[in-house]
Amino acid sequence: MFRHLLLAGALAAGTAVTLAAPRAAHAQAGDAPSTYAIVIGSNAGGPGQDTLRYAEDDARKVAQVLVELGGVSADRVDVIVHPTPDVIRARLDHLAELVAADAAAGHQSRVVFYYSGHARAQAIDLGADELPLDELRKRLFDVKATLTVVVLDACQSGAFARVKGAAPAADFSYSSREHLDASGVAVLASSSGSELSQESEQLRGSYFTHNLLVGLRGAGDANGDGQVTLDEAYQYAYHQTLLATAETAVGSQHVTFEADLKGHGEVALSFPRAATAAIELPAAMEGTTLVEDTRAKVVVAETYKAKGAAVRIAVAPGDYRVLVRSGNQLARCDVGSDGSVDMARCQTETLEAARPKGGSLHELRVEIDGLAGGERDDGYTQNLTAFGYNQALGPSAGLQALAIKHVAPYVWVGGLASEVGLPSWTRATGAETQELDWSMTTLDVVGRGEVPIGSDGALSRLALYGQVGAGLALGHAHFSGAEGESNSHTYAGYAFTAGAGVHFDFRHQFGVSAGYQFDYAPAIDDRIGNTHAAGGHRLLAGLSYGF
Repeated sequence: MFRHLLLAGALAAGTAVTLAAPRAAHAQAGDAPSTYAIVIGSNAGGPGQDTLRYAEDDARKVAQVLVELGGVSADRVDVIVHPTPDVIRARLDHLAELVAADAAAGHQSRVVFYYSGHARAQAIDLGADELPLDELRKRLFDVKATLTVVVLDACQSGAFARVKGAAPAADFSYSSREHLDASGVAVLASSSGSELSQESEQLRGSYFTHNLLVGLRGAGDANGDGQVTLDEAYQYAYHQTLLATAETAVGSQHVTFEADLKGHGEVALSFPRAATAAIELPAAMEGTTLVEDTRAKVVVAETYKAKGAAVRIAVAPGDYRVLVRSGNQLARCDVGSDGSVDMARCQTETLEAARPKGGSLHELRVEIDGLAGGERDDGYTQNLTAFGYNQALGPSAGLQALAIKHVAPYVWVGGLASEVGLPSWTRATGAETQELDWSMTTLDVVGRGEVPIGSDGALSRLALYGQVGAGLALGHAHFSGAEGESNSHTYAGYAFTAGAGVHFDFRHQFGVSAGYQFDYAPAIDDRIGNTHAAGGHRLLAGLSYGF
């Protein structure tokens, strides 16, 4: 089943490292197993598929950890980016030759195969080409390694979180090991069989791969012995990935683990104690913690740091800063030359509610506006004047209700309903007065573009907007005349509205808005063929509530 494209999919970042224990850890009479890794990333999209962003980057990160902390020689990690099926076939054939040569010399060999990219039901996709899954399986396990780890991270692109590997495929789990001639196999999967794996724009990679690599850098070292075992990596990746995906649109993602190590015992995936540089998060630190490379301006690690035990994160030599968020407090901490973090010297600030990219704190907003402005003069009103009617002083005024939903960055769509009273017209006829009262009801579909003025503080909650709408207009006219004469009519037509203004979100759900609006609704007729196009230039102000 294709879950095992995922199942094999997550593994590269973690299980692949399993095979890569440093030589010092394996130095037993000079007979350390040879470890080989083929690490493949392909962003290319096939027919009906978008180009991926992070598959190739994830492959490079996996290879980096294999070399830095897994003890695999750089010359034995074969990183292949954007390959064709024939390139993969050739690299697997060459790998089989290397392993066979080791076996002939009496040496054990371990193999890691990692793929991140697109996949369909029965094949991995490499742009316009594909490599059948059955063939890939056969070629991999024709390599007679002592321990074989396969990772297929099959991704499909999506919006703010991408869906990875959404179609069923042939079984690639360890339970198919009866078809293998290997003495050990382990599978650490990015999700369960009924879930989708996800990528993160913020992390610039998959949730699982990022959390697994952070665990391998030391955050997963539960017993503090300086190495991260397969089980420790799984436990760390499981909890951190579940926390990270619990509130995504796709939903929670549960990392799964299956293994049949056949006497291999506890397999160490990484050795953070061997790193040339490390950052130690102190025992008292608690909260969502980011380790930032200040020179490269990238997040090296993101984890939830629990209070009560120090955590050591292995990193490359460089300049780093640690950011810790707990509640609405953010601490910015410099890292000493020895990798220590002095919490007493951290700069702490209170966070404001952030405005996400796209211009609002909320996904749905309801707004009530009061509006007033001049009324259009046209053939209808001129005809009233010709018959001796006088218009009452004052503007057209009324209320409108707006409900809009945030559907894309800076884009809102929804509906608008308004009720506006128009100035009445009167004519004196002796002791009697004739009066025409009228109003306009409109029901519009609207679209709004809204852009925040700033990126933080109060300005991040102040946005400029432009809005247009069109829909149905219902004009209501009531005539009362001499001797109790009275009649009412309702007319239908179309309506158009356009406007611009500003909107401000308070820290809670409430907001205020103010702006300009032009309305046009030709929907009230007289008996000689004139139609009044109600509307004109209007000012508005209102209150909103966000959900």
